[in-house]
Amino acid sequence: MLMQPEVADQRFREMYQATERDVLAYFLRRTDATSARDGAAETYLVAWRRIDDVPAGDESLPWLYGVARRVLANQRRSHKRHAALDRKLSGIGVPEDPSPEVIVLRRSEDQEILDAVEHLRPEDQEILRLAVWEELPHRQIAEMIGTSAHAITQRIYRITRQLAGEIERSSPGAVRRAGPPASEGGGGS
Repeated sequence: MLMQPEVADQRFREMYQATERDVLAYFLRRTDATSARDGAAETYLVAWRRIDDVPAGDESLPWLYGVARRVLANQRRSHKRHAALDRKLSGIGVPEDPSPEVIVLRRSEDQEILDAVEHLRPEDQEILRLAVWEELPHRQIAEMIGTSAHAITQRIYRITRQLAGEIERSSPGAVRRAGPPASEGGGGS
């Protein structure tokens, strides 16, 4: 049974006043000050949303520590993803300005591939974009589409063969540039 809003508000205030220093200290012992404040705030947000599940009295602090542990784990995963993205982006660097001839050739090749992709079925276009542009593993694509990773691997192979055929029809000799990927695309199945 849900608490009345006034009772829930009062209970939350009392819990917050009794535990705020302990929860913030929990985070400060494990992370930097900014992340600690963010983590404590998120912990109390969870507590507010689930106030009916929070144990009363002295049992609320261990419950909050359990929430804080999960919040901290999420923060760490997020920091790892950001660090990986920073490393990936820093490796890109600033390319040299290509000559006008190179720009024209690249645009022509890119347009051939984009035109060929447009001839694929919409679902095949989406699978190809997820695998190549978004670099998603076949397992994740399979979950999104509602099939097996093996089926996605087979479909991507079929799609790339179809794409290569379409490019060959529109521009003979271009198949070598746009053939099927050598690896699984996106880091594992």
